[in-house]
Amino acid sequence: MIRALSRRKHIQTDIPLVVWLLGLGCLLNVGGLSLLWPVNSIYIHTSLHKSMAVAGVVMMVYSGTGLLGSFIGGWLYDRFGAMRVMVFTLVVSCLVILLPAFTQGFTVYVLVMAVFGTACAIPFPVLNAVVGHAWPAGGRRSFNFLYVSNNLGVAIGTALGGVMASNSFQAVFFGIAIGYATLLLLVITALRRPLHAIRAQLHDDASDSQQGMRTPIPWGGIGILLAGYITAWVVYVQWQSTVSVYMQASGYSLASYSLLWTLNGLFIFLAQPLVSYVTRRFPSLSTHMVGGVILFALSFLVMLFAHDYEMYVVAMVLTTLGEIFVWPSVPAAIAQIAPAGRLGTLQGLVGSAATCGRMIGPVLGGVLYDHAGFHYILLYAMPTLSLPVILFLLYHRFTAPHLEEMGPERRF
Repeated sequence: MIRALSRRKHIQTDIPLVVWLLGLGCLLNVGGLSLLWPVNSIYIHTSLHKSMAVAGVVMMVYSGTGLLGSFIGGWLYDRFGAMRVMVFTLVVSCLVILLPAFTQGFTVYVLVMAVFGTACAIPFPVLNAVVGHAWPAGGRRSFNFLYVSNNLGVAIGTALGGVMASNSFQAVFFGIAIGYATLLLLVITALRRPLHAIRAQLHDDASDSQQGMRTPIPWGGIGILLAGYITAWVVYVQWQSTVSVYMQASGYSLASYSLLWTLNGLFIFLAQPLVSYVTRRFPSLSTHMVGGVILFALSFLVMLFAHDYEMYVVAMVLTTLGEIFVWPSVPAAIAQIAPAGRLGTLQGLVGSAATCGRMIGPVLGGVLYDHAGFHYILLYAMPTLSLPVILFLLYHRFTAPHLEEMGPERRF
């Protein structure tokens, strides 16, 4: 059944219809969620009258529960399938995020952020696992499609979030609930049959594997891969923390810094033909990951000698190219080596690893910024990025024999 779904073609493309629907689901999921991102700290500071330090603690709670939610989401997918997990999670997200629209109590908001942080992280590994099962032949393209959809959702959501918050913060909370309600409607209508078909196929595959020998999970290779992924995120997230502070201290306006992220989102779309060409010529996922990390290092090298805004633009272009190659390749690599019945759990670990890197990076960068200055961050970033390069190369050597055993259909 999954193969039949994978053969269905959308107009003028070989991407299956179910993948287009999953891409729309990602756009709605991230679009609704990102309404909150630009205004969360502002709301805590201005409406709840708490210090920025307290706002930072609340954001840490939100991120920490998201780390837990990613793992729970993947585990629940393997155990119950996408349909029940998505419906339950989306209903909880809709109801919880509406609470701040009716009360402004700080304690209530912290509890909301803890519950919502857990719930809103669950769809990410579920959608990644579904696309891996729905279009296994797509390989990296499957996850790149969701990656681009997520970035489109971020662009739309962050833009709308600022506009809505300028009228009222309550509008933001209602907007998030509407986004999740729309995604819920998509899941129970257009995605209902594909999700049930995938669940039924996985159940049959699990029965077959119980009669034979279970495919072992290469935990060593997965651990190496996720360690490199966390390290890459620790360095990448400096763009969202220390780079922004340093640029403003250097006299650049917040609008100038925000423009770099607009360029980031735009370039992700414009660079897709180039990415397709490169990935066809060099199909190895480890090559994509290593090349992307090298581009990260080059971006920090450019900033080390930056004396004008144009250099930051060049650095952002290099960073964007790097993330285009690295971020979709890691979940694709996990899908490549994961047994079908454990794909959700392992995709949950990918999401948790990314969240872990996003939590560690600002703390380490902030300490180094306070004690040594921004240029030392740049100097440390480049040798630090040699670690994920080494780990991604080790991953390739570690898993190559495993992939040979699994057959050519899993080596994309």
